[in-house]
Amino acid sequence: LLAQHCKNFAPLLVAPAALLLLQGQAKAVLTYNIFESTGNVVIQASGSLNLTGAATTGSGFCGASGAIQPGLASICTGPGGSGNPINKYAITGPATFGGSGALPANSVTGISNILKGDVGIFGIDPAYTSNTPIVSTATFNGKSLAGLGLTTPGLIGTWTINGTSETIDVVNGAPSAAAVPGPLPLFGAGAAFGWSRRLRKRIAAPLSTLPQA
Repeated sequence: LLAQHCKNFAPLLVAPAALLLLQGQAKAVLTYNIFESTGNVVIQASGSLNLTGAATTGSGFCGASGAIQPGLASICTGPGGSGNPINKYAITGPATFGGSGALPANSVTGISNILKGDVGIFGIDPAYTSNTPIVSTATFNGKSLAGLGLTTPGLIGTWTINGTSETIDVVNGAPSAAAVPGPLPLFGAGAAFGWSRRLRKRIAAPLSTLPQA
């Protein structure tokens, strides 16, 4: 009887695993972090986007390999120039986040992409597949946030890709460890599910002795 009673509650043990899995199903966000590192300004793009439902508005390219023009709400990370085309998508959001510009970057890495808030455009390499990671940087040697006029830390702009719920954030500050995607939610879900299965097997096994009062 005790075993049967416990079996009735065993399915509830799967709930923590389900909740952990749901954490990975939130809408996608691409974040540009602008921060200082060893005397340079770095722009780091990280995250992912689901472009399903977003219609392309043509193609183009960033005019420089790495650029920031706060007055036009414009950022390029990754390689630019006509040899690195991007697909353009319409976005809605602010046309400026203030400050002065710098281009080209001294070094870039990752996938080509561009944010142009002044004309409502986001662009990314045509080879990009929805929901896959976007990792890209641009580094400006000898620059400072103060020199770019970016003196207010935190979120300085958010844009939505038209036809989707996907958002693009620009943050004045380094990315936090909590914002870096990783396998922990899935690992936790797998561990919780495995633990619940083992416990249910133990519950289902016959008791060798009756519990003592």
